Amino acid sequence: MKQPTELNILAFSKTAGYRHGAIPQSLTAIGRLAERNNWKVTATEEADVFNSNDLPEFDLVLFVHTTKNILNESQQQALKDFVENGGGLLTLHTGTDTEYEWPWYVEAIGASFVGHPPSQKGKLIIEDRSHPATEHFPDSVWIITDEWYSFDRNPGADVHVLISIDENSYDVDDNRWFEGAQQRMGDHPLVWYREVGKGRVFQTALGHEPELYHNPLFLKHLEGAIWWTGKK
Repeated sequence: MKQPTELNILAFSKTAGYRHGAIPQSLTAIGRLAERNNWKVTATEEADVFNSNDLPEFDLVLFVHTTKNILNESQQQALKDFVENGGGLLTLHTGTDTEYEWPWYVEAIGASFVGHPPSQKGKLIIEDRSHPATEHFPDSVWIITDEWYSFDRNPGADVHVLISIDENSYDVDDNRWFEGAQQRMGDHPLVWYREVGKGRVFQTALGHEPELYHNPLFLKHLEGAIWWTGKK
């Protein structure tokens, strides 16, 4: 996909909870996409960059497997202002497992994580193949192995869903690591977006497995999501 302008991206991979093993592969893949698309990427785990002077220099903040509370109040305010004034926020895999106690963020993302079974093969349904993050899929079904997140709500009424998962295609009720979690949702979206103020927020729950960062279909999904979310 060729675009006329480059993007300036902040790739932020700070964790305060579980630290995903795919962070290095994710950052490497993002770097390769950046080379191909003439993007500039600043990768950091230092939250000091979330301030009213530095953050507006970026087109897109990309949360790379972030977990739990990673920003203090002033940093939260800087991100809120950034998005509402036209910046993009894209969360890779764990956006719903981040900043549970920050109401603005939870509303912007659309849901909070409650649990998942062990990684396994699942059947994804491409709900909308007209978006830059999904237009490359050859049909409406995509079967891959990943870690399938469940959420505390179905955000479908407030967001535009791009990809859902067929709960009959995997063991959704295996909550061995999240005792008491209700992981069955019925209608079960995994990828969606919304506009927040003047900005764009894109949430993809895909991307746990390191092997996905060598999968052409997944990389095109991530590439399209970055272009769409970062475009001013």
